[in-house]
Amino acid sequence: MEKTDKRTRKISEILSSISPQEAKRIENRMLIAAKIDDAMKAKGWKNKDLMCAMGKSNPSEVTRWLSGTHNFTTDTLTDLGLALGVDFLNLEDNEQVAKGNNYQATINVFVVNPRESYYDQLISSKSEYYSANYSSN
Repeated sequence: MEKTDKRTRKISEILSSISPQEAKRIENRMLIAAKIDDAMKAKGWKNKDLMCAMGKSNPSEVTRWLSGTHNFTTDTLTDLGLALGVDFLNLEDNEQVAKGNNYQATINVFVVNPRESYYDQLISSKSEYYSANYSSN
């Protein structure tokens, strides 16, 4: 009984030492991992399918992404979003749009073979279209 009390106190100490900022970081990492997992399930993909679509050769990288502890770069989130068809970075600023500043990016990518590298598909595909627009009134 005493061991359980000591463990409970120790866990409480550790949890209380986490700052609100760090707690939010952890929460965001976990939410991103869950969003990646949901997108993979929607496509019927396994870790290996995402690995191939991202042009990666190390399966542990996908495992790290799904762990909820990985600190993503914007480049990785952008690449994941393109491969999975999900927006991980919603950069729309409603206040700026209301002031007349409009930002728009359009990307259409058709992924045909999840086993082929995403980048190989971009090079060989004739069906992609990219545009980016910026206007300020």
